[in-house]
Amino acid sequence: AVLDIKDMFFMVPILEEDKPKFAFTWEGTQYTFNCLPQGYKHSPTIAHKALAELLQQIKINEGVQIYQYIDDVLVGGEEKDTVRIVARDIWNKLNEEGIEVPPNKCQGPSKEVKFFGTWWVSGQAVIPEETMTKLDIINTLANKKELQKIMGCLGYWRNHVPGFSIIARPLYTLMRKNQSWDWLDSHKQALQTLIEELKTYQSLGPVHPNDV
Repeated sequence: AVLDIKDMFFMVPILEEDKPKFAFTWEGTQYTFNCLPQGYKHSPTIAHKALAELLQQIKINEGVQIYQYIDDVLVGGEEKDTVRIVARDIWNKLNEEGIEVPPNKCQGPSKEVKFFGTWWVSGQAVIPEETMTKLDIINTLANKKELQKIMGCLGYWRNHVPGFSIIARPLYTLMRKNQSWDWLDSHKQALQTLIEELKTYQSLGPVHPNDV
């Protein structure tokens, strides 16, 4: 099960003694924030810690694990009912504290959920179908910017590609600052090899519930 808290930053109150640190002036009038501003560089860390402290108050049933990243919470376990109970307790606790969790931002309990941009099926990470579709239609790249975008996507899944660094070496060389752009067959072959390796990992992954 997944709970995605809406606007977590704006729900973490700032202590009175710290409010002067967040003061600003607009058209001659001075204001300050009452809650963490989203642009503050430490907001993610503080929000993560605040939510973690609340989650520590939740009674966790045997066989259930809670995973958290800033304002996203994943509840995993073998039994659907125990996962549902813990997810419900988290939802109730957050609402008691005035932290809104929109129903449309909740998933499961289910064998398939999306958490932090990744689909999880039966406890294993699965490369999203839309990602594979985008990679599959790539043929020739026009510039370094396009290559950097693709390599950022491929790099996210590098743990699933044996020898990723070796295969990708020509592509990383091409992205160097002083390297002129010249898209060769060796670059195309390296890129296609990486994509094919990802397809292999995907085909060896867990069976998708919709395929049964």
